[in-house]
Amino acid sequence: MVDDVFGEKLSGQTYVDREGVYAIILNDKNEVATIRLPHGYFLPGGGLEGTESKEACLRRECLEELGWEIEINQFVCKASNYYYSMYRDLYLHATGHFYLATYLEQVAQPIEHDHELVWMSLEDCLSQLHLDHQAWAIKQVTHLL
Repeated sequence: MVDDVFGEKLSGQTYVDREGVYAIILNDKNEVATIRLPHGYFLPGGGLEGTESKEACLRRECLEELGWEIEINQFVCKASNYYYSMYRDLYLHATGHFYLATYLEQVAQPIEHDHELVWMSLEDCLSQLHLDHQAWAIKQVTHLL
């Protein structure tokens, strides 16, 4: 069950479904680890591959994007977003599973070279994250703190 849906599903458009898993990682200043890409800020994480579990996906994505080993603490929420991705040149229906996680240690160099780690305040995440369902997930975390 999806907790909330964002964006507008345009009639006449074909959407590609993309299921992903994302980490909400806070530092000791209550700043959130975000990834800066040329087209905006995003939470660390990404799409499920094959029969991969959500936990395995999240660990893999954090390793690829940040070089980090993480501990997954708790499920926060699930939300979806209809939008046009200029980066991928297609209409997406992205469903995100969001988890609170803890940074454990840097174990490798990131392999996603266009991904830059930016620590962002909870408040800035609400306005700066590129995807509405990711910003909404941050709002849900503020109720848990």
